[in-house]
Amino acid sequence: MPAKKKSTSKPAPPKADRGKTVPVKRPTLRNTPPPPPPKAAVPQRFRSQRKVAEKPRRVRGGVKLGTLDGSPAAWIHQRVVRLVEQAASGEAHREGTEYAEIGQTKRQVFEDGVVRSAIQGRGDRPYTTVLKLEHFKTEERVQIIRAMAEQAVYAAKLLSGEMPANVEDLFAPLGLKLLPTEPADITPECSCKDWAEERPWCKHAVCAALLAGERLSSQPFLIFGLRGLPAEELLESLRDARALPSTGDGPTPVYRAHVPAFDDDDPRGFWEAGPGLREVSTAVSPPEVNHMLLRRLGPSPIEGRFPLVGLLATCYELIGQDALEGAGDADAEGGPDAG
Repeated sequence: MPAKKKSTSKPAPPKADRGKTVPVKRPTLRNTPPPPPPKAAVPQRFRSQRKVAEKPRRVRGGVKLGTLDGSPAAWIHQRVVRLVEQAASGEAHREGTEYAEIGQTKRQVFEDGVVRSAIQGRGDRPYTTVLKLEHFKTEERVQIIRAMAEQAVYAAKLLSGEMPANVEDLFAPLGLKLLPTEPADITPECSCKDWAEERPWCKHAVCAALLAGERLSSQPFLIFGLRGLPAEELLESLRDARALPSTGDGPTPVYRAHVPAFDDDDPRGFWEAGPGLREVSTAVSPPEVNHMLLRRLGPSPIEGRFPLVGLLATCYELIGQDALEGAGDADAEGGPDAG
């Protein structure tokens, strides 16, 4: 027998439900919108730290070694170089010397008794480096001024703006020293992370010290300011001390010139030169250095319409010119014995 085929039609509803409407279920609408679809998870990113540059950031127009004028006081720079070699490590000394040679120092000033430098390294901002020397105390300053005033050679050179080469010989008897002789005499401070109290000589301190030593070679009077005794104050105090009758505690020595033709019992013959005056030969010539006395005295404290130093210099020049012309006329006439 053939197999029966399955019926695909839906079964008929029962007779009782025939003719009735079957309700259709519809989805209910909500007042709130459906939630948005979930976002894809974004991996968290961490901000990477900025890498430190391998080389220092170059500075345009920076202070570098070899740009200052040389002078006979170059030994000051050599001494600073030896002190830095003893104090700094090999790497700090090498990098600090390179910084000084290529001009990584934006500025360096001598102020308030210290050396203050702004040195550009590998960071974004320059580092502040300060070099300090121990200042002289008040009683030590008095001893120094007194010793300089008693030594005419030191006083004359200092007042003329020259630093004596053997100036340290003046400080040794006082138990003091003007220039640093060992690394402990210089106290460096720096804002870089390599600086520490137990390791104060970083590469920036080395750079600042080398530049300061070269600056002192051309302007040696700055060393007095680093010792708490500015050059202006030193020279003014030295002039005042030289103007006093005596700088010591004992009696003031009085120098009396020896004049053989002068009779102490008869002072009336003081202005009588005698016949020997004609035998005296004095050559009148221009001075090797113009206005030497005015140069040593320095600027005048007297204020007026015209500078007193310039007025005196003009007078000295006119008097000297007149003396030279008078000597020339006397030689042309055959001297004082002619005629």
